[in-house]
Amino acid sequence: MKQRKFGWADKAAPYKSWRYQWNVSGVHDVDQIEWRGDYPVAVLELTTNPIINQAVKDRVAHRLWHQFSGKKLRHVAKALGVPFYIVLTTFNAEEISVCHQTSPHSEWVDMSRDVYRHWLSSLEPLRSTEDTNASKTTNSP
Repeated sequence: MKQRKFGWADKAAPYKSWRYQWNVSGVHDVDQIEWRGDYPVAVLELTTNPIINQAVKDRVAHRLWHQFSGKKLRHVAKALGVPFYIVLTTFNAEEISVCHQTSPHSEWVDMSRDVYRHWLSSLEPLRSTEDTNASKTTNSP
């Protein structure tokens, strides 16, 4: 198992390693999909860096706008009818910056942990998510 930053192990690492070796199309994991009841409200890409400054934000935004992972995550968000956010934190999550990535130069908003928690908790389903109601689109009881 792959040892992670804070001591927990990614138990799916053997599968991921095996799957990434296939020469068939592509694969990408989604860090988080935020839900309110049966409705998705956002797709979140979580990334960390020892420090957060404008140069780091620019590099992260550029990577996620131009490379496979960001393109596919925006596609997932669009299919769900929800926004795509990049959440950049320091390793201890004491500093948080969020980017609603709608263009290569979308703005970042720096937030304290309390402000981030309030913001994320306040997200509500968009009208467009009615067709993605999990009680209608999954085998859930």
